[in-house]
Amino acid sequence: MNPLLIGITTDYAPAEPGRDPRFFLKTSYVTYFQNGGALVVLLPFSYAPHQEDFGFLDGIVLSGSGPDIPPRFYNEETTFLPGNWMPEERVEFEFFLISLSERKGIPLFGICGGFQTMNVFRGGTLVQDLPSMRPDGNAHQDSEHDVTLGDGWRELAGSKGIAGLDRVRVNSFHHQGINRLGKQLKVEAVSGDGLVEGFRDPDHPFFAGVQWHPERMPSGDSFSQSLRNHFLDACRLYRNGRRS
Repeated sequence: MNPLLIGITTDYAPAEPGRDPRFFLKTSYVTYFQNGGALVVLLPFSYAPHQEDFGFLDGIVLSGSGPDIPPRFYNEETTFLPGNWMPEERVEFEFFLISLSERKGIPLFGICGGFQTMNVFRGGTLVQDLPSMRPDGNAHQDSEHDVTLGDGWRELAGSKGIAGLDRVRVNSFHHQGINRLGKQLKVEAVSGDGLVEGFRDPDHPFFAGVQWHPERMPSGDSFSQSLRNHFLDACRLYRNGRRS
């Protein structure tokens, strides 16, 4: 059987003296899904998309990024300055992909910034800077911490979960986080300071995201493997249904 085709959105670096602008993706994303048996297709935001352009994909991943979603997309003024803002064309392209996933039932997995984009698309908001706006919270940049899992993800933790499968250890590389949760999203992971770190839409075949980077967890981390495999299983079901 042909491998699954997974489209992953790319990051972007503008032109600099002596260097052209670039679309790029960290190798850890590619390796993570390739190790699950999938082929990866990079999805830049450089053209106006149409629904029929993506009929070959079995699943979509919204990758994380250094830049942040401009606050206008969740109807707030910019309070964190200076900001490193994502190109609006990328936000709009990822919104298109989310909408396509909702219409067609394509499995969608958001990681870090992609997780935040999914929340904003569903009408949620973000904390623009956790260190300054929630200084008493966990350290969420270049750190690790436990997350408590919801009912839907406890079984994915397997025997490696902590405290009877309720908690798992995750990495943390973000300075923003979810403030108001988006519509029809069920919380499936929460950090010790109450920040939402994972969610899913239980009415969609697979519409889920995590604030951490499972692709950067150790290769033997069972929960990261379970998340990926659960996503790829949904992609396989989607492909089989599309071809039947």
